[in-house]
Amino acid sequence: MTVASANDKPTAGAAGWRETHFGLDWLQTTPQWLSPARATRLLWALILLGLAARLVRYLLRFPLWPDEAYLATNFLDREYLGLLQGLDNHQVAPLLFLWTQLTVVKLLGFSEYTLRLFPLLCGVGSLLLFADLARRLVKGLPLLLAVGCFASTYALIRYSCEAKPYSSDVLVAVGLLWLTIRFLTETPHTNRRWLWLLAVVVPIAVGLSYPAVFVAGGIAIAVVLRSLPEGDRRDWAACTVYCVALVGSFGLFYVLSTANQVAAELESMRQYWRHIFPPLEQPLRLLGWMVVTHTSELLAYPLGGARGASILTALCCLAAVIALFRRRQHLLLVLCLAPAALNFVAACLQRYPYAGEIRFSLYLAPIICLLFAAGAAILLSVDERGRNRGPVPAMVVIVLLAIIPVASLARDFVRPYKTLDALRERDFARWFWFTKAYDADLICLETDVGRDFFAARSRSPGMALYLCNMRIYSPRRAAGDPPLWDGTSSDRPLRCVRFRSSPLPYPEDAFQQWLEEMQTRYQLAAYELHAFPMHHKDRELLGYQWLELYEFRAGKAQTHLSARSIGDDNHGGQHR
Repeated sequence: MTVASANDKPTAGAAGWRETHFGLDWLQTTPQWLSPARATRLLWALILLGLAARLVRYLLRFPLWPDEAYLATNFLDREYLGLLQGLDNHQVAPLLFLWTQLTVVKLLGFSEYTLRLFPLLCGVGSLLLFADLARRLVKGLPLLLAVGCFASTYALIRYSCEAKPYSSDVLVAVGLLWLTIRFLTETPHTNRRWLWLLAVVVPIAVGLSYPAVFVAGGIAIAVVLRSLPEGDRRDWAACTVYCVALVGSFGLFYVLSTANQVAAELESMRQYWRHIFPPLEQPLRLLGWMVVTHTSELLAYPLGGARGASILTALCCLAAVIALFRRRQHLLLVLCLAPAALNFVAACLQRYPYAGEIRFSLYLAPIICLLFAAGAAILLSVDERGRNRGPVPAMVVIVLLAIIPVASLARDFVRPYKTLDALRERDFARWFWFTKAYDADLICLETDVGRDFFAARSRSPGMALYLCNMRIYSPRRAAGDPPLWDGTSSDRPLRCVRFRSSPLPYPEDAFQQWLEEMQTRYQLAAYELHAFPMHHKDRELLGYQWLELYEFRAGKAQTHLSARSIGDDNHGGQHR
C-alpha cells in the first residue's frame, strides 16, 4: 500500500483559494488485497449492512418513548397553521419538518410506523447520498472507511428510526455538501449550475433543519472564497443569490415559526443546555472544555462516547486536518470546519448547543466521517517512521466497521424497545384500549369531556406517551370516530378513563364536580386503578402515574363502587 505523505506539496496549479486539485485523492491507496472489484464488493456490503440495521430497527416497531411522544402530541389535534405557534411539551422543531410529519399522519394515520417514516427515508437517503459524496472525494481504503463509518455509527442508525428531526438534519447536511462538492470539483463551464441549484435548495434545507444554517453558512464562506480570485461576474451573481436565499429563508422561517418557539422555550432550553455551553468567563476551564468536548460525544463515530471515549476518532480527524493544512487545501479545510465554527459561535451566544449530546451535532456526521476516514487511512498505512504498516491494521478496522451494524441488529432483536417503561405502557395500551371498548363506550376525560381537567398536561411526564398510545391503539380514535354518549344502558356501560401523574397535582375539585354531575345521570357501577412506575433509564424511580377507569351504567343516581386497591397513593394506587 502506498499513501501520499501529509507533508507532500499540493499538485501544481493549486494556488490560494482557487484550488484546482480539490479532494482527497492524494491518499493513494493501492494495496494488493484491495483490488477495484473487491473494494466495490466491500463498499456495497458496508452500505447494505447499514441499510439493514436501519430498516430492521424500523420494522421492529419500537414503542414510542417519551422524547418522541413529546413532539408527536403536537400532531394529534393541530392543523398546519397551528404548528406555527409554540409547541407543547417544551418542544422545538423546524416548520417544514413539522408539516411533513403532519402530512404523513393525515395521509397514513397516526402510528409508530408513520411517525418514523420520514426520518427513516432521510436515514436511508443520507447513507446512499453520502456514499456518492465520499466517492467524489476519496478512493480505495479511505472510501471504505468513510462509508463504513457512516453506515455503522449507532446514532445515525438510531435516529433514522425515531420521530424526531435529527435524521433530516443529516440528510440536509449531506445534500448541501453533495451539491457543493459538485460545484467545486467540476469544470468552470458546467459547475455553476450546482451553485444555482444550491440557491434553490437552501430555503427548503433551512425549513427542514435548524442546524442547516451552520452547514449552509459554512458553504457560503467557502463559495465566496472560491469566487474571489477570478471575480467572474456569473460566479458572483450565483453566489449572491445563494447568500440572499440563505439569509432570506432563515429570516422568513424565523418570523413564521422559530420566533414563537424561541419566545416560549429559550430560557428553559438555556437551562437545559447550560452545562454544555462553552464557559467563556473561565479561560482555563474553556481549554479543558474544548479538549473534553472534542474527544467525547461530538466525535462518537463509529464508536465513542462521553468523557473522552471518542479520542481515537479525534486523533484521526486531527491527522486529516493537519494533512489538509500542510497541503494547503484551504478551501476544503474551510468547508469542513466552518459549520462547526458557526455552531460554536451560536453556543457562545447561548442559542444552540455545541456537542454535549450527539443528536444536537448529528448534522456534522458527513464531515466527521470524511475526516475520520482520511486521518485513519494515513495512520493505518504508515507508522511514525514513515514505514508501511501492511494490510492487517486496515483489514481489522474494516471488519470492525462491518461488525458494528451486525451487533446493532442483534441487540435490537433481543431488546426491541428503548426503555422497559415504554414497553410496558405500549403493551398495556394495546390491551386496555381494545378490551375496555369491546362491550362499552370508552372515553378519555382529558380529550373527550371538553373540560380542561389537566391544565398542566404539557408538563406531565407521562401524559404525552399516554395520549399517543391512546391514539394508536384505541380503535375508535384510530378510525377518527367521535365518542358515543347516547348508547349507555344497563348492558352497555360508559367507561371514563382518567390519567394522573405523581409529580404534578391534578385539578381534583373540577374532577369531583364532573363526577357528581355524572352521578346525577348514571349509576357509578365500577372502578379500576392501574399504576405504572416511571424510571430514569430503567434504573432510578422518578414517580408513578395512574389510569383510573370509572364505569357508569344506565339507572338511578346511586353509587355502587367496585374498586381494587393497589397499595397507597405513594406506591402506585389508592382506594376510593
